[in-house]
Amino acid sequence: MNKTARPTWLTPSAVGQPTWVKALAISAGVATAIWTTWCTVIALLGGTMPLIGYHAHGDVLSFLLMLFVGEPILITSAYWACLLIVLTIRRAKG
Repeated sequence: MNKTARPTWLTPSAVGQPTWVKALAISAGVATAIWTTWCTVIALLGGTMPLIGYHAHGDVLSFLLMLFVGEPILITSAYWACLLIVLTIRRAKG
C-alpha cells in the first residue's frame, strides 16, 4: 500500500463550501453562459455586444471566431473575476 503523504491542496476539505458560495457560483455560471451566447448570436446577426461595446457587422466568419476564440476568453475572464470577488467576500466574513 502506498503510504506517501498527499499535499494539502489535494486533500479534500473537512468543511464544505457554504451554500451561498455554491449559489453565487451557479448563478454566475448561468449569467456568463447567457451573456456569451448573446454575444455569439450578435456576432452572427450584427450589432453591439453587451458589456464589451464591440460592434459586429454580422457574418459567419466573426460568428465562428467568436464561438471558438471569443467565448472561451470571455468565460475564463468572467470565471476569474467571480472567483476573485467570492474569495474576497469569503475572507472578509471569516
